[in-house]
Amino acid sequence: MSFLSSIFRFIHRSYLGILNFLRILKLNLLYPGLSINFGSTVETNCLIKCIKGGRLIIKDCSISAGTQIVADATGTIEMERVFIGRNAVITAKSKVVIKQGCLLAEMVVVRDQDHQQETGARDNFHVAPIEINENVWIASKATVLKGVTIGSHAIIAASAVVTKNVPASEVWGGIPAKFLKTVASSPSI
Repeated sequence: MSFLSSIFRFIHRSYLGILNFLRILKLNLLYPGLSINFGSTVETNCLIKCIKGGRLIIKDCSISAGTQIVADATGTIEMERVFIGRNAVITAKSKVVIKQGCLLAEMVVVRDQDHQQETGARDNFHVAPIEINENVWIASKATVLKGVTIGSHAIIAASAVVTKNVPASEVWGGIPAKFLKTVASSPSI
């Protein structure tokens, strides 16, 4: 019986690998400004778009089901060796850089823009780039807003709203996020 189950697991893993390969191939062919290497994993029901003129670079990342990643016509998103949990949202009208070793939990939101408050202004946005440095952990339902830089080995608590820069090796939480404590030693995530 265990022999049959191991054969079934092998067939199932092979099937999922082929589906992943086809998803990545389709995205690379569909959007000229998009580059996803085949070392990445893109699960089902993900919305990954690179509007004409935008740039989206994904290297060796694991993108969970339901995630939305959108690089607008003027936007750039760069990620390398990043884990993104289910139903996360990453959008860029300017630039979002997520460096290697970062972990984004489920339902994390990273947006480099917000709307202006002019009456009748529909497409007016304030934009500023976001940089998330190496080995950052962003817990579930946290939001990172425009113009923020998060230092390496920092931790963002669940449901936090980050509106200003977070230094390296610090834990931030709350709405808006504020300093909670220093990480004792830089963990290797």
